[in-house]
This record gives sequence, C-alpha cells and structure tokens, in this order.
Amino acid sequence: MSDRLMPPSGHSVLGHAPGQPALGDHAGARALGSGSTVLPELAETPERERSWWRHPAFLVSMILTVLALGAAAAWWIVSIVTDDSVRVDGLTASVEGGNLHLDWGGPDADYTLYAVDADGAVTDLTQLVRGTEAWIPAAAGVADDSTCFVVRPATVTADVSLDAATLDGQRGAGVCAADAGA
Repeated sequence: MSDRLMPPSGHSVLGHAPGQPALGDHAGARALGSGSTVLPELAETPERERSWWRHPAFLVSMILTVLALGAAAAWWIVSIVTDDSVRVDGLTASVEGGNLHLDWGGPDADYTLYAVDADGAVTDLTQLVRGTEAWIPAAAGVADDSTCFVVRPATVTADVSLDAATLDGQRGAGVCAADAGA
C-alpha cells in the first residue's frame, strides 16, 4: 500500500478496505459544500397570450369610453335643466275689473316679476305669477300709472333694469301700467 492509504498510527481509514467502494479524491466524486445546486434548473414556460378583451389597452379604452359617455349624459342633463331658450315674448298689460293683468308668451317655466317705481325702487312680485300671467290687485297698492313691470326667467339673477337692450339680453320684457288699456 501507498503512504497515502495508510492511516496514521491508531486511526482507521474508511472506504479503503478491500471490497468496499472507494471514498475520497477519486474522479467522479463530488466535493461536499455549497458549490452545486440541489434542485435542477427549471426552463421558463412560455407566457400564455392574453385574450384581446383582457389586454390592458383594451381595458383602459373601455373605461375611458364609459367615462366619456357618462360625462356626455351628465352634460346633456345639465343643458336641459339650465335651458337658455326660456324667453318672455309679447308682455302685455290690461286692466280688468279694476285689477292689473299681465300676460306674456313663453314656455312653461319659472318667471320672476318685478315692479319698478318712478323713483327706481324695485319690488319683487314673483309670488303673483301663475304660469305666463300675473294678476296685480288694485287693493294691494303696489302699482300706479308710473309703475313699470319687468318679467324675466327665474334663472336670471342680474340687477333689474328697464333698459330694452338689457332686458333683451336677460331674455325678459318690460311694460308700464300707463300702457294698460282700460
């Protein structure tokens, strides 16, 4: 035996006995340690192609389409509610049974009625409006021959004026009690 296989005094060498498999620094033997992996490397599986309806670009475009349709519906509803087509047409004043009757043309909407005195004082008479007409009782004492009336859509909140251009811009009309036929 060689020196290499001889154990030092009093020690025995494992795996070198006759009939035993050889252990040690032989070819094919694997060294103990962390140099090799225990599990084999897995090949990456090919990624499954997404359905067209699950693609992120399609989902984003569908969400944006729904939002755009919702915004269009909201805009349409707001435009109907705040319709600027309400306009006072053909405001007339007449005296019937001693009371002043104001009548005008326009759609079924809310209107405001103001009395403007000769000195420029404005009185709100909106509570007297019924549809497209208003009755002003003589006993109320809110009108005389120098009083003028302004009717305009309730959505208009600007200052009350008897100026024809201003009234036209506010989609309203004005008439004076002196113009009422007896």
